[in-house]
Amino acid sequence: MSGLWYTFKDCRTQNLIDLPNRTILKDRDSKPLIEELNKIPGFEHLSRKSRVETEMVKSAEVIFVDGQPVASKREGQFVPVLTNTLALEKLPRITVDMGAVPHVVGGADIMAPGIRRVEGSFGEKDLVVIVDEKHGKFLAVGRSLLASGDLTATKKGKVVANVHYVGDPVWEVIKSQSPSHSGS
Repeated sequence: MSGLWYTFKDCRTQNLIDLPNRTILKDRDSKPLIEELNKIPGFEHLSRKSRVETEMVKSAEVIFVDGQPVASKREGQFVPVLTNTLALEKLPRITVDMGAVPHVVGGADIMAPGIRRVEGSFGEKDLVVIVDEKHGKFLAVGRSLLASGDLTATKKGKVVANVHYVGDPVWEVIKSQSPSHSGS
């Protein structure tokens, strides 16, 4: 023996594991949640027998189904997460110019002068997905402040409230949990 002595304290610092703070929902709690999510376009594929977990992040609750992040719930409203490409593809799309990208991913609301194209029709307060004009990547999910017809006619001012964006606390949780980010 070499004469080195180890204490429990030495071993403990080397073996720290950072576990997620997820709550696994019981069937009686997960089934109504899945039924609620199934009503939203892009979430129809979710099974009532799926394993549902939730994790609180600041003022939002991230919902994982079978280990994959699907949505966040803030103020009683479901918002698809940016890695959930199935749901994002079904939302109306707003394309912004490349000059707006750093502001959008910094959490800024979308202003009319930065919009290049509006695809799909939507009403006031409906969810829309924000993409960049060069690569078409998902940057944010927002809530429209105007209907699609009014939004295309507007030339100045705030038109979409940014709800979930690349780099926000919800994104940081799903990024650390997901091995791949095919849609972001």
